[in-house]
Amino acid sequence: MSINTQFQAKVNNGKIEIPVEYQEQICSAEIVQIVILQPAPTQKHFPPTGIIAQLTANPMQISGFKPLTREEANERW
Repeated sequence: MSINTQFQAKVNNGKIEIPVEYQEQICSAEIVQIVILQPAPTQKHFPPTGIIAQLTANPMQISGFKPLTREEANERW
């Protein structure tokens, strides 16, 4: 049978800092289970028309840019 004990701990340089009141329990334990909780990554939100459609309708202006010719684009190494 196992006893569940939950607490929050800080991570400092990749090491979990165990609160003083739980250190004795952890030292005498044979097995511990660690659960890592972290914020979910934020998802990028693209416009409903799609990024390709938006860039095609409003191309970026880059000074000195010369588009490839068909031959250059299809040239093989």
